Amino acid sequence: MRMSRFPRLWMILFLAVLVAVVCWPSSVVLGGQWTDFANITYTHGWLIVAVCVVLVIAARREIAAAPAQVSPVALAALAAAMLVWLVCYRASFQDLHITIVPVIFWLAVTAAFGGSVGRLLFFPAAFFLFAEPSWSELTAPLQELTVRAMRSILSLTGPQAVISGDLIQVPNGTFEIQGGCSGLHYLIVGLAVAALQGELRRDPWKVRLAQLALMAVLALVANWVRVYGVIEAGYLSDMHSSLLRNHYWFGWGLFGVALLAFFWITGRWPEAPAPGTTATMQPAVPPHVWTDLGRVAVAALVLVLIPVASAALRLQTPLAKTTVDADPRTPWVAAPVDVHSSWQPSFAGAAVQQRLAYTDGGPTVELFSVTYLEQSQDAKLLAASNSLGGRQLLLRSEAVMTGPAGRFRESEMVDRAYPHDLFVIWTRYQSAGREFAHPLLAQFWYGLNATVAHPAASLIAFRAACRPDCAAARRTLGEFATSGALH
Repeated sequence: MRMSRFPRLWMILFLAVLVAVVCWPSSVVLGGQWTDFANITYTHGWLIVAVCVVLVIAARREIAAAPAQVSPVALAALAAAMLVWLVCYRASFQDLHITIVPVIFWLAVTAAFGGSVGRLLFFPAAFFLFAEPSWSELTAPLQELTVRAMRSILSLTGPQAVISGDLIQVPNGTFEIQGGCSGLHYLIVGLAVAALQGELRRDPWKVRLAQLALMAVLALVANWVRVYGVIEAGYLSDMHSSLLRNHYWFGWGLFGVALLAFFWITGRWPEAPAPGTTATMQPAVPPHVWTDLGRVAVAALVLVLIPVASAALRLQTPLAKTTVDADPRTPWVAAPVDVHSSWQPSFAGAAVQQRLAYTDGGPTVELFSVTYLEQSQDAKLLAASNSLGGRQLLLRSEAVMTGPAGRFRESEMVDRAYPHDLFVIWTRYQSAGREFAHPLLAQFWYGLNATVAHPAASLIAFRAACRPDCAAARRTLGEFATSGALH
């Protein structure tokens, strides 16, 4: 194949590279996940990309022959998608901004060449989603499903097991169902295989959905057999089986059996009527390369314009201030801060952290505030590594409450070391000049404002002990909040 015969392939490649460059933070995340051989869940990413490229090349004649024109609707959708990507990136919603990338690519191609080419590239762009680390959101549900499956299977076959959370205790050992036992990798690869088969056979959508459902069941069952086999091997060998240390390839062997079963079952399904075939024809008027280049330039301009405008606006705005005011009025006065308090919140990468204490002659209210001037994936209010309760406090319940001082997120916590010590913590988020009780709303508002400025993001929380009960703690916090402490 001479690429010079199919210039649109080069233009599509240019748009793909441009999207990767413009959405560079997402590209870095994807590349890191695809080369992470310690956590290998997404190391199939490069293979998915290769399949996408092959699919596009295979459709080169149809792409060359398709009528093309700029799509105003796709251009508007592309601009909206770039804005959404930028907001998600600034808000550090990583799973969202990396998932939007193939959508942006598809919209860019559709905007440049119109719906005919867009339809031809829909499946390759959608297939890219199987390389996305966003699938990790399914880890916890699949992990829980595996535990439930083991509970049912072991109750029927033995050995006798005591299951508590993710721990499965048999008479001679204990097994932990970790995230890697969820079977997520098998599920993603299996669904990718099923989707690709449906595309190559040009199956109707109902058949494709049935194939995806069948493959999902087979992949999950294969993983459950793997986990069950490891438990049985450990029990029967008194925890000395080599399978306990080398069950990775055992799992892929079982998944290979599941794939064979999938191909055997789907190969015996009644064949759908073959679609009518038409010869691939070159258009009566071959597309002019310069006309196509002009359309690509329009799409490229939309791709680049919003990030460039955002960067220019941010350069003209100063960094936000770092202060979070706390100045309660009488009868509240400053009290000594207990450095050995059981409440030790942890927020990585913060610009400012502050601990204060106040009293009105009775109960003491502890106050904690933290501020981020520039949030990122590793330094933000909602980072998974952050902890409002710290190591010693365990969350019992959480709710949003509304009082005279506004809305707060209320957390009732218990001391791990002293289970009878209960505390109530009220939290409020401050983002780009607004106050929120819901952290996701605060983070989204930050991302929206961070596209044009450098807003600060803060959290202010204050705690009271449940003495004699938590109702008294809530009254204390309410009096403190209405004293003008937060402004």
